[in-house]
Amino acid sequence: MIDTSNVYCRQIVELLKSHGVRTAYCSPGSRNAPLLMAIEACGEISKRIVVDERSAAFQAYGCALVERQLVALVCTSGTAVLDYSPAIAEAYYSGVPLIVISADRPREWIDQDDSQTIRQYGVLDHIVKGSYDVRAIPEGRERVYSEEVMWTVNRTVNEALIKAKEGKQGPVHINVQLAEPLGGMSEVGILHERSVKLVEQSESLPQEIIRNLAEEMIDARVMLVAGFCTPDHMLDRAMRMFASYPNVVVMAETLSNLHDPQPLATMVDAVLCDMTEDEKLEMRPDIVISIGGALVSRMLKQYLRDYPPRYHWSLGHSNYFCDCFKSLTHKIDVSPAPFLRQLCGVIRKSKSVICSRYASRWLEFRQKACTLTRKYIDHAPWSDIKALDYIFSNLRFDNLFVSNGTVVRYSQLLKHQCHAEYCNRGVSGIDGSTSTAVGGAWSYKGKTTLITGDISWLYDSGASALGDVPYDMRMVVMNNSGGGIFRFIKSTSRLPEEILEKYFCVKDLPDIAEIAEAYGMEVMEAENLSQLEAGTEWLGENSDFPRLLLVKTPPKVSADVLSGYFEKNKK
Repeated sequence: MIDTSNVYCRQIVELLKSHGVRTAYCSPGSRNAPLLMAIEACGEISKRIVVDERSAAFQAYGCALVERQLVALVCTSGTAVLDYSPAIAEAYYSGVPLIVISADRPREWIDQDDSQTIRQYGVLDHIVKGSYDVRAIPEGRERVYSEEVMWTVNRTVNEALIKAKEGKQGPVHINVQLAEPLGGMSEVGILHERSVKLVEQSESLPQEIIRNLAEEMIDARVMLVAGFCTPDHMLDRAMRMFASYPNVVVMAETLSNLHDPQPLATMVDAVLCDMTEDEKLEMRPDIVISIGGALVSRMLKQYLRDYPPRYHWSLGHSNYFCDCFKSLTHKIDVSPAPFLRQLCGVIRKSKSVICSRYASRWLEFRQKACTLTRKYIDHAPWSDIKALDYIFSNLRFDNLFVSNGTVVRYSQLLKHQCHAEYCNRGVSGIDGSTSTAVGGAWSYKGKTTLITGDISWLYDSGASALGDVPYDMRMVVMNNSGGGIFRFIKSTSRLPEEILEKYFCVKDLPDIAEIAEAYGMEVMEAENLSQLEAGTEWLGENSDFPRLLLVKTPPKVSADVLSGYFEKNKK
């Protein structure tokens, strides 16, 4: 077999394979040539070549998010690894295991004015679970590579890959120093690398602890709050069992990917904005159980800070200490599904009778909010909420990606169904939304749809630049003249018009339709409801090219209508 003559690059790739990496996102460079040659020689790892490292990292993130397994990233030396950082930060806070492999010059050449060098080792320290450095083989020593050095590389890479998978998963950084020659190839035999296996700890708590927690819950009003989660049928089943108790209400954001744990459970902001302060006090929970990642809903976070529960149990593995509601009492380091099954089992065996109208009372508020929402949108003028309500109601979704900004907020207000819904909520930036969806689309056999904003799409248009978009992917771009969220949120919406438009809402945007068509996409535009009806039907048709529906809405009207939505009950 012809492969790179660099032994430890072959070691690294062999260990990637044995630890379950099946996809590698590679960006061209000279310093990483031995790594790319080693990956090319590995038939078990599929390769995606993405020139733009920033887009490559978000595509790898989307791939890992959908596949739920390790995905590798390989870049050259210098600033390339810094271009990974936005996606690596997102992966760290979302718990997604990316393996960052950066080629580097030998340590003695750092800070010596040699080209394309920075202090790479440790450059991602604050947004990875661990940083690892593989020393260079001195020039001319490849053929006398010692067993001790091979053991060091094996141990280091095994440690990095296990770190990515244990506890709450997340990214790791392996910095690989590579000396000349970089392009050497030779006939090599098969390496048999020792692969260290991770044996997970038990996902259950001692019965005495579970009994004590169950006793607290039986006579209490319990609110289970679900932030973003990956789809998990075991969690779905456990949640439905837990949510069947009359003293339990579930507040599940659409990104939690919990399928109907309770009727209208995802209408979080829609309910809270219509409740009076007296009603909020009346419905104050005694116990909050939180699962998943960060919440989109500012209203729910504020509600639980204003009306804190007696107890807050935070479920799940974490790499940091989080007290978002300012009331944390129990940090329970166990996955939610087995914990809820254990809890339900203890309650069932105790044969306790739970007499409560807590869940049914919340349902009354939800049904009222649903009615008010439908009436408000039916009478609303052409705007973001009018258009997105039609899209969510009439477009069939398998995997749905939504961008940050107003789109993810509308997603929480409007009823819709999909196989799974994703958004970059670890850090909640607008960058990389399109690349993440493209990476997810390549990893999913069904149809992937992205709904995004104009600024988000333009900011990440490089994801569409080099033929990287699968032909069956669909995109909806909400074109409200840029920066629509700043016309709505309190921190900026009250600024003087000239300041708001100059610094926050971007004027004179490039023509999105022309850019998308130049990238090989089919484009259709909609500026009213009848055109939108035709556009959604067009998106559902088969095509040999990716399709983009550009929905144009009036910016100020859209902001006013959304503000009016949250004030509708008071009016």
